[in-house]
Amino acid sequence: MIEELNGDFIQWLRGFYYIAETGSIRRAAQLMNRSASTLSYQLKELEENLNTVLFDRYRKGMLITPEGRKLLDWTISTFETLKGLRSEVGTLQGEIKGRIILSCNLPIARKIVDSVAGFRVEHPEVNILIRRAMPYEVVNDVETSRVDFGFTGLTSLPGNCEFEELFVSRPLLVTRRDNDYRLPAQPGLEDLERLPFVSFLSEQMDDKGDPYFGSNATTSPYIRKTAICVNSNFLMLQYVLRGVGVALMDEMSITSSSFNVSPSPFRLYPLDRFLPVVHYGLLLRRRKHLTPQASALIRRLREECGPDSAGNPAGLS
Repeated sequence: MIEELNGDFIQWLRGFYYIAETGSIRRAAQLMNRSASTLSYQLKELEENLNTVLFDRYRKGMLITPEGRKLLDWTISTFETLKGLRSEVGTLQGEIKGRIILSCNLPIARKIVDSVAGFRVEHPEVNILIRRAMPYEVVNDVETSRVDFGFTGLTSLPGNCEFEELFVSRPLLVTRRDNDYRLPAQPGLEDLERLPFVSFLSEQMDDKGDPYFGSNATTSPYIRKTAICVNSNFLMLQYVLRGVGVALMDEMSITSSSFNVSPSPFRLYPLDRFLPVVHYGLLLRRRKHLTPQASALIRRLREECGPDSAGNPAGLS
């Protein structure tokens, strides 16, 4: 038997989701094109229906409670199931159509251009939205179900997600080829401590990020001198090329950002003896219901992004 629910229950859950995401009834109401008083009433009804408190109310915002976090997880799963139901029932005779939303960091976004373009030619009824994001943003997109799936590089697996590794990418120290730093073929930690660095500047970087995209605890102890911070791998290499300093990047990132000239103007030193490799692959929210079109694109990415696809950048010393 299916228990009878209030007919407005789904709308209450939808309003709860937006309040949880924004931390504000007013901002949630703006996103949903509803009045704040309507959302406030719906939230009160939902809490009374569930006999629990979903938010602690403060003058400057709302803080979700442990019970609210549990409901948020179930809410996302519920709407994912409903979206999957509509997609499955609406897909006739095996035809792939609909929308795919994918979140990925820039190196991967560049790497999958041919795969995505080929997929779109084969399935012209599919609309594909690609959000270029930092690795920690990809994780957040997947955890909150803003996207169908993510494809990015990680050094540790976040909670509430499943990760399918496709290849790994080594950490590298990047210098100008004619540098005068007198570095050995395999630099040690003491070498890093004496070098000036061109670092990646990222707002809101946390422990879900990649140590080669920001200065978190994984790498910062070895960086004693920062010459300049920028928010682009390409700009980092531009400053390295001009002798401002050196950079920490992984193979995948430098391959997608470096200049297409030969011989390479850079000298690359492997650092995987003491820094973690980056694991690149597909990131899915647990209990995620994939649409037929998202599943089809994932199959193609699996086939065309194998273990050797990160490559070995020219000039590795």
